[in-house]
Amino acid sequence: MNKTSIISIAIALLTCWGCGSTKRTVSTGSYTSQRDTLVIMSYNIENFFHADDDSLKNDDDFTPEGGYHWSMGRMYEKADRIKKVITSANGWNLPAIVGLCEIEGQKAVDYLISASGLKRLGYEGLCYPTPDKRGVAVAMLYDKERIKIIDSKPIVVSIPDTAFFTRDILYAKVEFDSDTFHIFVNHWPSKYGGEYETIWKREHVASCARNFCDSIRSVNPDANIVLMGDFNDAAEAAALTDYFGAQSSGTPYINLSGDTEKSSYKYRGEWSTIDHIIVSDVMCRKQRPIFSVCDLWFIRENDEQYGGYKPFRTYIGRTYHNGFSDHFPVMVKIIR
Repeated sequence: MNKTSIISIAIALLTCWGCGSTKRTVSTGSYTSQRDTLVIMSYNIENFFHADDDSLKNDDDFTPEGGYHWSMGRMYEKADRIKKVITSANGWNLPAIVGLCEIEGQKAVDYLISASGLKRLGYEGLCYPTPDKRGVAVAMLYDKERIKIIDSKPIVVSIPDTAFFTRDILYAKVEFDSDTFHIFVNHWPSKYGGEYETIWKREHVASCARNFCDSIRSVNPDANIVLMGDFNDAAEAAALTDYFGAQSSGTPYINLSGDTEKSSYKYRGEWSTIDHIIVSDVMCRKQRPIFSVCDLWFIRENDEQYGGYKPFRTYIGRTYHNGFSDHFPVMVKIIR
């Protein structure tokens, strides 16, 4: 190979690298630019606590002296892992919005985006104090170059004057390429204490979420509404189908995960999808949302007990496993 050929190959490689490293690139499989496709991810990141003790919350287990021996070093490793998932899930077209479950407040959000390098990629974070006894909240990361926050607030779903305290829903009204979207990040009550005994909790939160969404549609019937998060129930559960009114078709709210063949969570060998993305029906008529479970090869491991594979989690019991999360993230690409 002569010198001229070598120089030509080098220039070509540098050109390709330059195109790939620019944030505004074409998406995979088409010539649709990032400006035309809104990518939204939802990810339960399994107990991302800040290692400092919060005297107002029951977070002692996730401190260096606590039961999980959670440290700044482990927190840094996990932040880096979360960044790897976010930046790998959709190639060069990074998610413009990422909803996070199981994160301990704004301090943990700020650490996540700064320590991992997500801030250098243009991400900012929203999070509100939560009534959850451990301080676990939901948060929303967003690319400030593409997403403009018009309004945001927590939606309180706990019942006053009772012992029922759960995580608020994070609401954000955002603008993406001159279109307005109403984003809701959810983490509904778990089945801890028994599935039947806790059904009413998820149904209550579902009703609160539906009322808020309906109030938006009463003003603008064509509103773009997106709900995401860990709903702790399958798509066919009454909380989602009856109380919120979301199914895979024929309802005002469409559960995009209802027909998926992959699952986001595995418990005692049984797969289920409890992480959902729900959109207003008008979005399915005027746009093209494509749902997927992001079971990237590096966030799963062999399931030696039950066979197959499972999410590569951070802890197994109280034993540090140095993984990512016990959930797979889910994602929707809204092609406009």
